[in-house]
Amino acid sequence: MVAVLVGNHYEVLGIDARATPEQVERAYRFCLEMYGDASVAIYSLLDPDEQRRARSRVQEAYEVLRDPFRRHDYDASQGFTRPGAPMPSLPRPAAGPVPVRVPPPPPPRLAAPQVLEPPVDGAALRRFREQRGISLKDIAARSKIGVRYLEYIEADRHALLPAPVYLRGFLQEYARATGLEPQRTAEAYMSRLRRASERQ
Repeated sequence: MVAVLVGNHYEVLGIDARATPEQVERAYRFCLEMYGDASVAIYSLLDPDEQRRARSRVQEAYEVLRDPFRRHDYDASQGFTRPGAPMPSLPRPAAGPVPVRVPPPPPPRLAAPQVLEPPVDGAALRRFREQRGISLKDIAARSKIGVRYLEYIEADRHALLPAPVYLRGFLQEYARATGLEPQRTAEAYMSRLRRASERQ
């Protein structure tokens, strides 16, 4: 039998009663390694059951000595400190049940994207945007689309608009920034644009 299975918590870890928290931690790691299953040092001294008991004793000592409050109480019970010695400076946790953490309420749902009644042209888009109090600069900052192109869309200046593949993307970003349904808004504007170009 090895002496680590008897004695006080400090003797179990092989440290002095004045050991710092860092020394307690180092001693604990050393003992875990020494009494580990792969340890060669005590292979011939302890059978597997004795090793498990030794590790359990090391763990018990560490759990007490690592906690400043439990260590204070233990030291007082063993005569290592004077009765009535000051407690650690940290406040002792309040007695009573552990408070239950109430999860925060879910974020408010955003309003569903709106769909404009046809015809969806630049003037309809501008009216909707102005009703929402959103400026073209706000949309440009969010979408990275130049204000000039946003003005062309609202003014229906078709000749100055980019190629259809880009215009569709611009319209979808405009719609997202103002609270409109992106796909349907872009398609409605593009359909009207196609009809206008066919009439010319």
